[in-house]
Amino acid sequence: MTPQAVSPPIHLAERERPFWGFAEVLLVAALFLPAVWVGGVVVQIVSTSLHRNSQLGLPLLIAQFLAYGIIFGVLWILFARHGRPLFESLAWVPQPFQPRHLVILGVGLAATVIILGNLLGIPNTETPFDKLLSDTASRIGIALFGVTLGPIIEELLFRGFLQPVLVDSMGVFPGILATSVLFGALHLAQNADIWQSGVLITLVGFVLGVVRHVSGSTRASAITHISYNALPFLSLIVSGAHPSKP
Repeated sequence: MTPQAVSPPIHLAERERPFWGFAEVLLVAALFLPAVWVGGVVVQIVSTSLHRNSQLGLPLLIAQFLAYGIIFGVLWILFARHGRPLFESLAWVPQPFQPRHLVILGVGLAATVIILGNLLGIPNTETPFDKLLSDTASRIGIALFGVTLGPIIEELLFRGFLQPVLVDSMGVFPGILATSVLFGALHLAQNADIWQSGVLITLVGFVLGVVRHVSGSTRASAITHISYNALPFLSLIVSGAHPSKP
């Protein structure tokens, strides 16, 4: 009898030993606000010269993008000192799962969050994020960023850079949970400090963290994250409506 082909087994990722630590994490955290400020100054200068409103979503999105550019530039320098490639070090490597399964997980996670949000009674109030969507260009720009570079950048920073350090020092479950709590807390301001939104975003972060750890790849968590963001952000383009909270 001809032996049947057997798919290779999926090996769960073991506890990681990153070559960076809390010193690098604190450095990047300390640089984040100055980087955002520099991006904001650049956008303010450009907006003033073009007679544009710098408080609209699109200019602020550009400022955030510039800030991320500064942060990744610093990471590239830090990792280059160790002779390590940036993206591979942040686990941007092939992942073992079928992409469609990750897409299903992301969409299912989005549906679950909407249901839980209704059960928790998230107040229907205008948030700082809602105020950025007052013009068509801002809605389109933020929506496209939310389903492309946005999730990828967040996965590289949170699940690629921060999570391995916390998992290495605290253990797998506490490390993923701590990363998720920080992920949720940093999204609170744009959601008007609504605690229900913070809890649900923390839950999303935990699922993404588990996907990242089990797969050993930020590509896997990025695909899940993009799928999670897809429906609410694409609704901005189709209908011009605000994305569903959180």
